Amino acid sequence: MTNCPFCNTRLKEDRRELLKGVFAKVEVCPKCEEEWVSGEEHDRMMNLFKRKAFLTGGSLAVRLPREIAQALKIKDGSELSFKVAKNKVIIEPS
Repeated sequence: MTNCPFCNTRLKEDRRELLKGVFAKVEVCPKCEEEWVSGEEHDRMMNLFKRKAFLTGGSLAVRLPREIAQALKIKDGSELSFKVAKNKVIIEPS
C-alpha cells in the first residue's frame, strides 16, 4: 500500500463495483477520496473483457467470463438472444 500523491494520506484497499457484478480491487484515499487501480488489476480487468472465438463442432463459440454471466444471471442452459447492430453483436438473456 502507498500514500496518496495529492495529500500524502495512507491509501486503503477496497473492492469497488465498476459495472453491475464486475468488481475491481482499488486503493482509496480516505481523505480526498481519489481512487487508483494497480497495473496488475488494470490488466486483469482488461483481460476480463477479451475473449477468443474457438471452433466447436461446425460453429464458433465464445466463453462468457463468470463475472459477467453471474451479473446477467446466465447459467448453463439459459436461452440467449443475439442481435447485430453497427458491427456489434448484442447478447441478451431471453
